[in-house]
Amino acid sequence: MPEKESEMIITTGEDFNPEHLDGPFTGGFGEQTCHSCHFDYDLNQEGGSLMVEGVDNTFKPGKSYDITVTVESEHLEIGGFQMTARFEDGTQAGEFKWTGDHLMLTPSISDEVQYLQHSREGTSPTAEREVSWTFTWNAPERSESVIFNVAANAGNYDDSVFGDWIYAKEIHLKN
Repeated sequence: MPEKESEMIITTGEDFNPEHLDGPFTGGFGEQTCHSCHFDYDLNQEGGSLMVEGVDNTFKPGKSYDITVTVESEHLEIGGFQMTARFEDGTQAGEFKWTGDHLMLTPSISDEVQYLQHSREGTSPTAEREVSWTFTWNAPERSESVIFNVAANAGNYDDSVFGDWIYAKEIHLKN
């Protein structure tokens, strides 16, 4: 286990285990993104994109939203992401829910904020040169602004931190 949050254990080959992303890498609230380790290309490199569908710039307290996160790039062979939903003070806003085995909460992070991410089963392309994940966000009952932070990796599947394209996005929701 890393001694500090900013350190990350990198494994390759058969030991590669994407569901054991250890630490917050959403890019929000002073956190790093996946770009801290996968740094070959500029963040949000042309030739790919990160999309978050299912929410606009507003939400209704207590309502459920089906959200799809998609990362795509011209060289994607594997993908991953991590996402949070927080109030402006950094506390958890609402709750993520999903079915199936393509998503999970990031282990080794405080239970006070949900860090939703891909699992091992959720890294394979769902279409040519893209990976998508669909889940439900149950909006909070509180009538305060919410901030989604999401970072995604469009990987080339060479079992290294090199050659991957990283995308990050921050979405502000008002009610």
